[in-house]
Amino acid sequence: MAATASPVSTTPTTDKRQAILAAAIRLIARSGLHNTPMSAIAREAGVAAGTLYLYFPSKEAMINALYLEILEERGRAIAADPRSFEQSVRDSFWDFWHRLARWHLDFPDRANLINQCEASSILTTETREAEQRRHAEGMTHFDEAVARGTFRALSLQVFWALIAGPIFVLSQMCEKREIEITDEVLRATFDGVCRSVLRGEV
Repeated sequence: MAATASPVSTTPTTDKRQAILAAAIRLIARSGLHNTPMSAIAREAGVAAGTLYLYFPSKEAMINALYLEILEERGRAIAADPRSFEQSVRDSFWDFWHRLARWHLDFPDRANLINQCEASSILTTETREAEQRRHAEGMTHFDEAVARGTFRALSLQVFWALIAGPIFVLSQMCEKREIEITDEVLRATFDGVCRSVLRGEV
């Protein structure tokens, strides 16, 4: 599946703000969140340092804005296809899980930035609250699925670890060129995920 370009991949000539965010993604993936100064981001984006501060008053503000934009992008990418509701539970779950896996595999720099932000103290209380609001609908759907008996009675945190953990491992192995991620590999991994979280799967 071809990766779809996101809003943060536009060029400096079309949108300086988005060019700054795209540069930040590239540099943070390469050098790490705490080893990427604003001056380096400005150079990578092809703008003056002063121009960067017209859009973001600080590195913290820029990273928090970028984090929420990437979460929004991922949310759009994995949003349920209305046609999936006509499928079996397993097939519908595959559609969701496969979109999540493909996003992480197709956009490793973005996935890397999410992971680095979540492991750091750079995210503000306001960002955390915005993230919780964004996830509220998904949490409601999860609770309803547990109540219906679709999913095992797991905490949301354990559920996420079981469905997303294998994706993170595959992404790391792919980045190290230890494995080729084929549809067969994804299907086999998904079978294991189903046995972990779907009721009636053995």
